[in-house]
Amino acid sequence: MTDAILLSLTIVTSASLVLLGSLAMFAGLSRGRSQSEISFGPADQDAVFIFREKALVDCSEQGQKLLDMLAEKGEATRRSAIWTRLRAYLDPRFPDLEPTLEGLLGSGQAELQSIMGDGLVLGLRYWNGLIHLRLTDTSAEGALVAIDRLSFNALQNELRTLRSVARNAPALVWKTDADGRVIWANSAYLKTVQQTTPEDTELTWPLPSLFGDAGSAGKGRLALQQDEVLRWFAHSEVECDGQTLHFAVPIDSTVQSEVARRETLQTLTRTFACLPIGLALFDAERRLQVFNPALIDLTGLEPLFLAARPSFEQVLYALREKRMLPEPKDFQNWRREIIEMEKAAETGEYAEEWCLDGGRIFYVTGRPQPNGAIALFIEDVTTEAALTRNFRNEIETVHHVLDALGDGIAVFGLSGQALLANAGYTRLWNSDPCVDLADEGLAQALALWSNACAPTTFWARLAEFVTRSDTHEEINGSAALRTGIPLALRARRLSGGAVMVVFQPLAQGLLSQRPDLALQAELIGRQDLAGHSQERAVQSATTNDPARLLPSRKPRTARHTGTRMRV
Repeated sequence: MTDAILLSLTIVTSASLVLLGSLAMFAGLSRGRSQSEISFGPADQDAVFIFREKALVDCSEQGQKLLDMLAEKGEATRRSAIWTRLRAYLDPRFPDLEPTLEGLLGSGQAELQSIMGDGLVLGLRYWNGLIHLRLTDTSAEGALVAIDRLSFNALQNELRTLRSVARNAPALVWKTDADGRVIWANSAYLKTVQQTTPEDTELTWPLPSLFGDAGSAGKGRLALQQDEVLRWFAHSEVECDGQTLHFAVPIDSTVQSEVARRETLQTLTRTFACLPIGLALFDAERRLQVFNPALIDLTGLEPLFLAARPSFEQVLYALREKRMLPEPKDFQNWRREIIEMEKAAETGEYAEEWCLDGGRIFYVTGRPQPNGAIALFIEDVTTEAALTRNFRNEIETVHHVLDALGDGIAVFGLSGQALLANAGYTRLWNSDPCVDLADEGLAQALALWSNACAPTTFWARLAEFVTRSDTHEEINGSAALRTGIPLALRARRLSGGAVMVVFQPLAQGLLSQRPDLALQAELIGRQDLAGHSQERAVQSATTNDPARLLPSRKPRTARHTGTRMRV
């Protein structure tokens, strides 16, 4: 019975071992099949990547080299960032990658061809929660490219340099395919795209075009609205292997300068249009560039003629035909005057009055401008010239009237400077303070008067009267020259603060009535009396009418009307 039990146990044990062996073989076959589905050997020349969702599980040696090449300097090597880096490389070459990945759960596998013509083929396969990507270069099948170490290092250095240039360039650089889609861009373009799109928007390839259709139209200048600020770029493009490489350089400062210059020019144009002075601006080649409406009104030249940019000589010929130039004696002298006029305008020394036949007078000046240009200013001064002549004639008439008076008259300003002296004053004191450049004004005149006359207090009162503006408007007195001629003195404050001093000799009038020397001695011996006391002193000395001794003068006023006087 014991043997039967042992035999039963042996049979059960053997059956269990056979079953376990069968299960182990089946599990081994299944494991080998799953590994073979996603495994790769060391001699595999394709770049193979295995992802679980977006995390890298494993990759082949060629795949690791591709990832190292795509990595930026100093970039973190987190496995979650590898998916984004690889997508940035694959999306421009395989635009349908995103919808293919989404449909991979249903189809299980797919294959995509690169649109760049580089012979790349991407195989996709989904199995057991893993995404299997195999990147095959069909153009290199059956051929090995041999390269020495020095050449390889040179290529790597050049590649790093080009990457650094593309990454740090301040200009926007991007590449578009035949359909206008952005398939590559540098860091500046990517940064600008991120700034102009909402934060929750995920960027995918192809990238959005910043400038829309304008970025592919080949225009020389592009505008981009960013944060309520309009940015400007100078755009250029280059054809490269059936694709287009675009460059956009910021030119905000240039555009702002152009706008400011345009606004300044418009302001100056509106200002010139309102000027009553005619303006004609000629460039370095002596072609008319700018003119204002006043030039047409003054000269009568046709606007179409001026708009045709005539030369300097043509403008002068047209003015001569319209009799708007002083008529010369002969044509040769007139030609020479034109050349001299142009040379004088270049140095800024030309300023002349043109007296025309109709009685009009133009004041013409020439001023040099930058870059060899010259500007002519034509001003109608007919009214001002006539008014100036009238003023000059009136002033000369007043001077003649003052010189014809027998009294000596001198006028001094607020600071004591001599403003006017008539011929009577010059004859009386043998001095003309308005002609003497070294004249010291009232102080020198007081010294002259006091030295030539007998002592009197009138000079002190006159000095005080001049310095004090709050005193009464007139003082009177008398004095006697050392030659024996008595003088009636009167100082009067004029409008504006000036002081007029009148010297009236009394000897001739009195001695003509009383030829004896008693009157002269009596007047010289009398004290200096102011105001009416002087008149009473003279009345007591003679029985004649006092008005003959101190004749009253009728006040005279003058009023001028017109524009400003040109000096």
